[in-house]
Amino acid sequence: MSEQLVSAYAASRLLERDRQTIERAVRHLPPDGYQNGQPRWHLERVAATLAMSPQERRQTGKYRDRFSVGRSKPLDGMRVLFEKQVAEIAAEPSREKRRELALALAPLIGEYQETYIAAGRALRIVGDDVLTARAELIWGEMLDEVAEASRWPRHGSDFVLKMIEATAPDAD
Repeated sequence: MSEQLVSAYAASRLLERDRQTIERAVRHLPPDGYQNGQPRWHLERVAATLAMSPQERRQTGKYRDRFSVGRSKPLDGMRVLFEKQVAEIAAEPSREKRRELALALAPLIGEYQETYIAAGRALRIVGDDVLTARAELIWGEMLDEVAEASRWPRHGSDFVLKMIEATAPDAD
């Protein structure tokens, strides 16, 4: 896979497709990185996404982009850091070290959730109850990613409890 990341505009030029078509195709595709706060993707992923039906594309989208709140510089940076740390967890051969890395990632998940809510409130997109519910879905989705990467079962284990405890270690 090419290491170069492209914008929707660059992908439209390279794939000889309309820019709006590319933008619709990548709307629910998590970016591979960001440049100046703007999402970027590997060209191969954009091409593969174009081959999917719009329904398939929506099913692969992540909750965090539902209200476009996640498109802010602070959240962009946290999302990139989260993705990198999840990749590190998945690559770690030691079970104990994977769990340690997972717990070390918990505060970032909590910070992401708080920042998401604050950004949503500032944008006044939806009511507080809807925004908070969406933030809970994001939190759960991020936990699922960490559980999968760490191979630490979310259900039937102490994973969720440990992650909650690690999210705010100074809380009473």
